[in-house]
Amino acid sequence: MARHRSTFLRGVATVLMCSSASVPLRAQTQETSADTEADATLGYIVVTAQRRAQPLQRVPVAATALDSQALQQKGVTSLLDVPKVAPSLDVTTPYGNNGPEITMRGIGGGSFNKNTESTVATYLDETVLNLSTAKLGQLFDLERVEVLRGPQGTLYGKNSTGGAINFISKRPDGATEAEGSLTAARFGTYEANLGVQAPLTDELSVRVAARRNYSDGYSFNTLTGRHLNDVDDWGGRVGLRYQNDKVDSYLKVFFDRSDTNGTAYYPQGVYRANNAPSPSLVGAPTPNGINVLTGYVPPSDIDVVAAQHSPSNIRNDGASLNTDFYIGDLTLTSVTGYIHSQADTRFDADGSPFDIVHTLHFSKGEQFTQEVRLTSSEQGAFTWIVGGAFFYQKQDGGVQVSFPGLGRTVPVLQTFEEKTTSFAGFVDGTYKLSDRFELFSGVRATTDKKEIHQIGVGNFALADYDASDSEQWTKPSYRAGVNFKPTDATLLYASYNHGYRSGAYDVGFITNPAQIADPVNPEYVDNYEVGLKTNAFDNHLRVSTAAFYMEYEDQQLAVTPPGVGSLCCSLVNAGKARVYGLEVEGAARFSENFDVNFSGTVLDTKYLEFKPDGPTGARDFAGYELGRAPEYELSLEPEFRYPLAAGEIFFAPEFQFTGKQRVQTTVDRFGEDIQPAYNLINGQLGYRDADGRYSAFLFVQNATDKRVLTYFANTGATAVNQTFYSAPRTYGVTLTGRF
Repeated sequence: MARHRSTFLRGVATVLMCSSASVPLRAQTQETSADTEADATLGYIVVTAQRRAQPLQRVPVAATALDSQALQQKGVTSLLDVPKVAPSLDVTTPYGNNGPEITMRGIGGGSFNKNTESTVATYLDETVLNLSTAKLGQLFDLERVEVLRGPQGTLYGKNSTGGAINFISKRPDGATEAEGSLTAARFGTYEANLGVQAPLTDELSVRVAARRNYSDGYSFNTLTGRHLNDVDDWGGRVGLRYQNDKVDSYLKVFFDRSDTNGTAYYPQGVYRANNAPSPSLVGAPTPNGINVLTGYVPPSDIDVVAAQHSPSNIRNDGASLNTDFYIGDLTLTSVTGYIHSQADTRFDADGSPFDIVHTLHFSKGEQFTQEVRLTSSEQGAFTWIVGGAFFYQKQDGGVQVSFPGLGRTVPVLQTFEEKTTSFAGFVDGTYKLSDRFELFSGVRATTDKKEIHQIGVGNFALADYDASDSEQWTKPSYRAGVNFKPTDATLLYASYNHGYRSGAYDVGFITNPAQIADPVNPEYVDNYEVGLKTNAFDNHLRVSTAAFYMEYEDQQLAVTPPGVGSLCCSLVNAGKARVYGLEVEGAARFSENFDVNFSGTVLDTKYLEFKPDGPTGARDFAGYELGRAPEYELSLEPEFRYPLAAGEIFFAPEFQFTGKQRVQTTVDRFGEDIQPAYNLINGQLGYRDADGRYSAFLFVQNATDKRVLTYFANTGATAVNQTFYSAPRTYGVTLTGRF
């Protein structure tokens, strides 16, 4: 471990010295402040990554931020699209429209469990979207999106070991305004967005926003005659803002609805323990993908899927209140949020025309959050934030699994009810030693308590059960670091962050007594990071780099246990792992009409220890790479502009290069979970006016029609690997307007 860390730190030093040396002398000595940067060539974007409004290039955190125009042009209309514009991020939803699995820098874990708390926390206007079914419906009418990489906790309402994604909605500002967009695309897809605001009094204003998104879906079920991978989403939001020189208060109510006819996957046949040619071939693919239980051979065209109807439905409602009180030089902030979520998903686990195994996952939950914090003035040598947070969540649900094709007439029914209560106190501060040097640190103490009641009847792998348990964890998360500003245009930082995610109960499909009312341990991440952010060449070049080394301990991971009856999945702690890498992103302006945005990541991940105890049996993944952590990612996004009339024509191709990776957080020993390196081409061509009032553009995604493996799961009981693939080539047109 020491040798790895020494090599890593030497590499980091070399990267930073080279990066600093590449900046010319005139850029090293230029005077660029936040006030003047807005008028510079590339401009800047203000973020609240540290709970203060700051230019992104001044924040000692690896972060990506996009404003509403960039989100619209790049087709970021869902959480699933955010990885296209944020390095080291992966989001997938293999089983319908609920329970997205989010991974950052390889930190994450896939799970069917509806009580899973993501390693990457998502927030809407500072309210955490903790319920797994409530994360996808509110990405519309946004001011910007911020993606923070690395452990978060000392400044955020929920601990997270991987990172945080912040959705910041547009607030009414007293002006009368309307804006909207309309998109029509392949596969019967259309999306409409509308936002309208107006003043009610001198200090009170209102904004109403709505979204409608529909698609027939790019797959077709030849057995049922239904489309798959379709979309039928609604969303709405109403916000009232009261603002004067003493208070700024924003009350918002929102809802979203999502329905789909299900997802499509390729059911690759595998050998089971009772019919494999040899023990070494258990789990190996069969010839032609044939299912050894039924003799079914899946079609060669993965767009034609013979499967049972698999509807998935979500209903979310919520409200939040954000208030800032200005008390002299201090700001007192209160953030209150409530969310109610209900969802169900049906799924055919064998992916064949035979009625062998199908499942129903259902859940209902509500959460309440309250955070209060006091923030100092930005003036003076010492700036600080101190506060406390309360979180409560109640959730009940379960899974019903039927095995008609295996001769069982009584379904397995497993239900749970869980209550989570969390209290936290935090303090974070920055001390300015000089105009060039700053020290920063923060600590958060969190107490998480979970209570659970689980019932299982009709089980075939274990006796019926009725069990209860409770567990409490009190743990710290903390950070410390130093900022060095050699010039007003350059920031060098070094930081250490310790992240924590609470223990968890397993409420997936239980096939082992060890899963019942017995939580896995909390997981921890230690992140050592150095970074450089600089503007050079009279602000024609903006670069952010971060080099990091992460130690990951007791990862919470869902693993398919060995054996004939294994369906999926047992929640376990995965021992130790390490991750190190380098991220670079930025923009270059070569002329008034030619820009290039770029980003890249290089990752090296490995399990150092994977405990072979518990329900995983003899499995040991030590030495394997972590899932959803590609060896490299590179994105090049030039934009060419040609002035015309009162606006400009723009052409913005996007070239994305992605290295080899495992697409599941577990490991398939036959390598069927590996997606080789691939390249994608996207792009936009259109016209926009000079004032940003309207635009019209054509777009294409996956122009070369690549089929990319996005998810993998082994289900031994049904003798298949479930392999999911990306959407084919998509194209369409978008119109936008603001009045």
